[in-house]
Amino acid sequence: MSGPPTARPVRAGSPPPWLWLTLFLFLADAPALVAHTFGVGTGLGQLDTGERALFVTAMLSLVQLLPLFFLMAAVLAILAPRARCRFVERRHGLLPPEHPFFAPPRRATGVPGAAPAPYFPDQIAEFLREHAPGAQLRLSAQSGLSARVYPGSWRVTRVGVFAPFVHLWETDREAARAVLLHELGHLRRGEQHVAGLGSPFTALVRVWPYVLAGLVVVPVTLLFVTGYATASMTLAQVVLVLFGVPKVLLLVSAALWSAELAADRSAARSAGPESLVRALRRLEHGDRGGLARLYHPPVRLRIWFASHGESPVAGLLLTLAWPSALLVQLLLTMLGAVPAYVLLGATWDRATGEVLAMGHGALTGQPAWWATFAVALGWAVVAGVRASRAGRPSAPRSSLPYVAAVLFPAVVLLVGLLPVMSRPTGDLFADEGGTPSASTTPPRADGAPAACPSPSAPPAPKRPRGLPTFTTEKGPTTGGPAPTAAPLTFRTLAVTSAEPLTGTASQAQDFGDRLRRARWTLRGDGSLTADVTEIPTLRTTAADGTTRRFTGQRTRRTDVSATTTWLEARLVVEPGTPPRLDLIRAATQAMRAVVNCQEFTSTSSTAMRLSLTLDLQ
Repeated sequence: MSGPPTARPVRAGSPPPWLWLTLFLFLADAPALVAHTFGVGTGLGQLDTGERALFVTAMLSLVQLLPLFFLMAAVLAILAPRARCRFVERRHGLLPPEHPFFAPPRRATGVPGAAPAPYFPDQIAEFLREHAPGAQLRLSAQSGLSARVYPGSWRVTRVGVFAPFVHLWETDREAARAVLLHELGHLRRGEQHVAGLGSPFTALVRVWPYVLAGLVVVPVTLLFVTGYATASMTLAQVVLVLFGVPKVLLLVSAALWSAELAADRSAARSAGPESLVRALRRLEHGDRGGLARLYHPPVRLRIWFASHGESPVAGLLLTLAWPSALLVQLLLTMLGAVPAYVLLGATWDRATGEVLAMGHGALTGQPAWWATFAVALGWAVVAGVRASRAGRPSAPRSSLPYVAAVLFPAVVLLVGLLPVMSRPTGDLFADEGGTPSASTTPPRADGAPAACPSPSAPPAPKRPRGLPTFTTEKGPTTGGPAPTAAPLTFRTLAVTSAEPLTGTASQAQDFGDRLRRARWTLRGDGSLTADVTEIPTLRTTAADGTTRRFTGQRTRRTDVSATTTWLEARLVVEPGTPPRLDLIRAATQAMRAVVNCQEFTSTSSTAMRLSLTLDLQ
């Protein structure tokens, strides 16, 4: 077994603090994500309030909001490390070395009068005191983990060791020391507050594939099986959510991988790569789970980095892994936006041009790349200052990771600042017949740049053209509303027909199902109301002895949408036959968003005709 290589030169330091930057970017993006999720989810749900529609939109909203729950948990874990410590130690059975459970057995020394050799907790604690004064040891008899670091408080860090590590300590002391040095590498960079045992970031990566299976696959399947009024808009949202799942995993996994590989590099420098490689191979069974590879790099990759830790290629890959993931995240956003635009009515070439222009604007319009450049530049400057104070001249190749870390985001920002992409002229969508439309603020007459549109809800939609109306049919049209005895109450006995005028038959059937058993009240002032939220108050427009006609409309608004419902009704009450109520219903939702000073609006409509048989109460 080889000892620590004390004379080995340090080629490059640890990578930038990508874990902390990931947490910052999540926090910066949280308000916009909450506003977008609630706005879109509320808008989609208002156009069709059926149970299946609400279920689909609720699942999609939950998928988009779930990372925020883990973000809040991560912030709380940082602010309350003692609470996290109690949770971790209770869950994993971590106890102090002096606990009676770990009392040392009686051991013969083999030499009369000689003191017995120190018990393994004392040996591990002595190693920690030598390399990380103040770090506290905790022991657990559980298997599955080897050693993990976690915060005990703001100023105290604890190292938990488990049964596999104890066996490694007794059989290969140098390999076990390399494992501890790996954990102490996390400690020196303060990563135990964001990662480590009990980290919400690690928990997010663990549960995210199950979120994909349970909260996305099920609603998508339901959408294809049933469908409803906002099917195309919801399907577009589904596409964005599906592409958003790997987006969340990319940044967090890249940050966690970078931290793990950097800790391996630190351990290899101190204990020697051979010891670390032996430890990785001995403890490989603990990282074999498919999901474990999402927050821990594969063992083969870790062994390669441990063996080539001082090579410029390893330093370059370690430094650029997280910025590369950020770039891939943007590409995934663009890939998801193209089919989403197509589902909303755009052509493939127009959608591609629009998405390329938006992606180009996002390079400089969002804080991610500016923050990446600032962190990389500050990291390089601090590393240079530390090297100068230590009196260590940097080798030519040791500066490559620092230069690359600064140049990568700098080049991306330069591309974003150059006028290499522009938004296609004209409308992205067609603007008639209730299909989506898009617009931008026109330029000012003096040639100056137009002001950025302010975020606001769209105006109330106009009534769809071509709808049938009862007022054009034969029947009472003059004479004004006839008075009525107050009040009359009806109950729906049956929905005799539900015919779609626009949309699908299932949409009309869904609305008819919600009118079954509905109660209707005809008041003395001629108004007709129902105990169903989708029915606005109807006012009498014409009436004779047997037939009464009504009309009504209502508009509901959110921060990003306006939904208007129009309703015409004809109530026929003839002696000897059950009352009949005929309905013509139309609903149009308009949505509006402002992205990069560009205004986008979309509309979706549905219309249907129904006939109900009533019972006079």
